[in-house]
Amino acid sequence: FRVFAVIFVIYCMEFRIRYAGMELTPSISDYVEKKLQREEKYLAPSSTAEINLSVEGYRQTAEIIIHSGRKTIVAEETSEKIYHSIDQVLDKLEKQLSRRKKRRDKKR
Repeated sequence: FRVFAVIFVIYCMEFRIRYAGMELTPSISDYVEKKLQREEKYLAPSSTAEINLSVEGYRQTAEIIIHSGRKTIVAEETSEKIYHSIDQVLDKLEKQLSRRKKRRDKKR
């Protein structure tokens, strides 16, 4: 597989999309960018996100790795459609980020 990367900056957060076994269309990158914007409320402006998209036969995987301060948050999902994988992984990520925020707010 060839791995390609595309780098975007949303507001202050930088994110990188890597893809293997597929062609990254503008609609997929716009979709990821739009969906990832809703997670910014949980993250520091200096956070970075790596989005890894891969296709192997019918397995289409989306993985997101967020580096925020000293914490790293990872979520991964696989399904038969890449958009479905992206939606699932972002839902999983949002749950993790919201739990983390609740714990942090509880300590204050």
